[in-house]
Amino acid sequence: MTSKPEILLVNSFAPRQRVVADTTLENSLAILRTCLEAKGIEAEVIDDQRITAGEKGLPSLAVRLLKALVKLQLKTYHNKTFTHALLLAAWPLYAYTLQRRHTYMQDRIRQIVTELKTKNIPLLGLKLWYGDAFQWSCDLAAAVRQHCPTTTIIAGGPQVNVSGDFVLRNTCFDLAIMGPGEEILAELIALHRLTGTRDAFLEQVRQTYGGTLLKTGGFAGNTKQHSQSLTKPIVPAYRAEDLQDKIYVHTIVDGVGRCALPVTPRPAAAIVAEMETMLKRGIAFFRFSSSATTIEHGRNIAEAILARGLTIRYSMSIRAGKPTQATLDAYRLMIQSGLRAVFMGGETGHDEDKRLIVGTVATIRLAADAAGLPCRIGLSLIYPCPLPAGTGADEVYKANVTLIDETLPDTVIVTPPGPLPATNWYNHSEKYGCTFAAGAAAFTQNFMGYKYSVYQPAERWNDTGFALGSMDGRAWLKETGKLRAYAAHLGIPTDIAAEYLMMTEAIGLTSKAELMLFKQRTLIDIISGSTDYTRSIAAAINKASREIAATNRL
Repeated sequence: MTSKPEILLVNSFAPRQRVVADTTLENSLAILRTCLEAKGIEAEVIDDQRITAGEKGLPSLAVRLLKALVKLQLKTYHNKTFTHALLLAAWPLYAYTLQRRHTYMQDRIRQIVTELKTKNIPLLGLKLWYGDAFQWSCDLAAAVRQHCPTTTIIAGGPQVNVSGDFVLRNTCFDLAIMGPGEEILAELIALHRLTGTRDAFLEQVRQTYGGTLLKTGGFAGNTKQHSQSLTKPIVPAYRAEDLQDKIYVHTIVDGVGRCALPVTPRPAAAIVAEMETMLKRGIAFFRFSSSATTIEHGRNIAEAILARGLTIRYSMSIRAGKPTQATLDAYRLMIQSGLRAVFMGGETGHDEDKRLIVGTVATIRLAADAAGLPCRIGLSLIYPCPLPAGTGADEVYKANVTLIDETLPDTVIVTPPGPLPATNWYNHSEKYGCTFAAGAAAFTQNFMGYKYSVYQPAERWNDTGFALGSMDGRAWLKETGKLRAYAAHLGIPTDIAAEYLMMTEAIGLTSKAELMLFKQRTLIDIISGSTDYTRSIAAAINKASREIAATNRL
């Protein structure tokens, strides 16, 4: 291994925690570091997405005062006059704490720049998210370009996978990796060793790879590489610092990709072997990464877990299917093996697959009864959405309401419409009634840094530059909130990820009322910048994880 780091990997972050799931284990950067170090390349990781990070730079008294005001607002929100007065009273304090957080974040940029200069690190890798976190990454890249002109800046992560080469426009990122980064980062570092200077290196990259957006795996249409990454993935070697101030849930790559490729599912034996590795570190909670684990693959994984006699808890995303005895038996087996929550994308209740959704929910509940064990269900809906010819918005809303009424899931996630690059909504916007005030490209550029928060009133949002039919940005945001409010009216908590359905059940929050309280208290933390409740929940979850892990004999 080299004597100095050749790349610094940095996870972007926002001034306020976006959701509680932000603070789970950062497996992707740990995977990159593990892979690079196996090839003799030293890599360092900076990850400020941690449980208590949201309070960094904030005066404790200001946080306590703001938290008290937020609590009062939630208690009195039915009284609009009083709530408005509280909002006015809280706004200066909120603005002050936000300004202090931005100051802290700029200080972190200066510290990272100093580390790059002091250690003479030639490459910087940034994991890009959205909103404030994306803007912070852009600010960091600009500072690095100014103070470390010989450093090459490489972007990757969710934002690149969604937006592609848009992240290279009007930013200081030199390269962007769209897809898995393990292999190509090692190739780039080897190439950098041969070329020496930044300019020579970038010119060689353009000649070798055909540009500065480097597509890998499924994004490059490389079926062989994509399948290999699924069947032989790198298991992250978490260090003590990776676990510090984090929630112990590990993401498992289960083999079903998001790309339109004939993907071979990852062998169940390899998945179980990874689980055993994590259990030795006290990690017993797992979430599967794919957008939909098939019934057959889920059953194979469950059989492998049971055969090894492991005690674990896990969550997964699924697709609705035709209810059969075989499906019922498969879900029963999965629940027996530790499945405690599923997340099902329903698009809208107006879909012709509505019958399948209702049937799948009923099947899972029957399987849980047969196993004598709980399995929570999360339902995702996109609302509002493009309307088929002859269909009215009220009709879709009523269909969504009916679907929620008939399934009564443990949580409902209502996602606003988003015509992202490479989607049909984006490529064929006229067909779907999507219009862009300044063009599709300008919308995408704006949307990458758009400060989206499901908890912010629609009236306070900036214009998105995107209209759906006759509804401008604020109008469709209000519609999204309307459906979310309906679910809450039924006592169904909204916007709780499947892994939190799983973990809260493990620490005794078993009823919808307890989940509603969990949602309310985490919301108070997110708005106020406090981490009091999040810390207590994380401590309970991590304690449960260690206790479950300790029951396994490995």
